[in-house]
Amino acid sequence: MAHENRSWGYDRIQGALKHLGYTISDQTIGNILKRHGIPPVSERKQTTTWTEFIRSHLDVLMATDFFTTEVWTWSGLVTYYISFSCTLAVDAYTLPRVTPHPHEAWMKQIARNETMEDWGF
Repeated sequence: MAHENRSWGYDRIQGALKHLGYTISDQTIGNILKRHGIPPVSERKQTTTWTEFIRSHLDVLMATDFFTTEVWTWSGLVTYYISFSCTLAVDAYTLPRVTPHPHEAWMKQIARNETMEDWGF
């Protein structure tokens, strides 16, 4: 419980265990946590795990990738530049944007589209 709920102190864990039908003193809980190397809540709350960070920011996180691929066309081998983005909270993604000739205006427009409040991420 202390690992999964880093803000729970001895009393909160005691209450949760009592709700499950176990009667254990808060001092016993403290001794068990110390024996297993789990620090008191005041020290546990000072650090944030990656799992906690991702979970608390999931609604605003997105993944993006910019990569190239070579394609044989009638005129020969052409390098295409592809931009792809998706949100992590829901299964929403943008259609990949593809161009054989990326330039500054193209990249700026992609950034604007991804961050538009009404229909971007």
